[in-house]
Amino acid sequence: MEFAVEVEILARVRHKNLLSLRGYCAEGQERLIVYDYMPNLSLLSHLHGQHSAECLLDWKRRMTIAIGSAEGIAFGILLLELATGKKPLEKLSATVKRTITDWALPLACERKFSELADPKLNGKYNEEELKRVVFVSLVCAQNQPERRPTMLDAIELLKGESKERLSELENDELFKAPPAVDYNDGSFVAEDSSEFISEDRGEGREPGSDREVREIVNENTHDS
Repeated sequence: MEFAVEVEILARVRHKNLLSLRGYCAEGQERLIVYDYMPNLSLLSHLHGQHSAECLLDWKRRMTIAIGSAEGIAFGILLLELATGKKPLEKLSATVKRTITDWALPLACERKFSELADPKLNGKYNEEELKRVVFVSLVCAQNQPERRPTMLDAIELLKGESKERLSELENDELFKAPPAVDYNDGSFVAEDSSEFISEDRGEGREPGSDREVREIVNENTHDS
């Protein structure tokens, strides 16, 4: 049933930077989904997979993807992945996991943006753009929907079109004092990412949400 719901959601997705679902198979124990062939592979493979070490995604390409992929599905998490090169969920131990937002928010509050940048970029990024990406990503991923910006506002902020809006964003309450996080009880998963980050079992998320984001067509990378 969960697979059928996920297929239905994926079939409805329409975005110029997201692959459309071509078909699926649900026979016996097989569960497969079919997309067009990606000659440049997926964003996932370039950030975390077989091509991540090559760092074909320079900062300019990452900003192009960030602005071009704006939609409501886990957009804040995607921005953080592009900026930091980290996975959405990090295992600290066999029983403790930390979300990318829990790692990034304290550093953003302390304005330690160089520690947030993907090391594979080797310092080759625009500092002001990185700061904007980090701030926008975290306000988009916060757990209070009414405080998240609209996609149009997010794009305007990413492009740096309004200095006044950027100043308001930088002084947002979210970035004044990071919440205390206790990872010692062995079961913590942060609330502020519960709508975006799932456990391995797929609980606590909207079916298809992370997969939709990860199937973004990377038109800006070199041909494989």
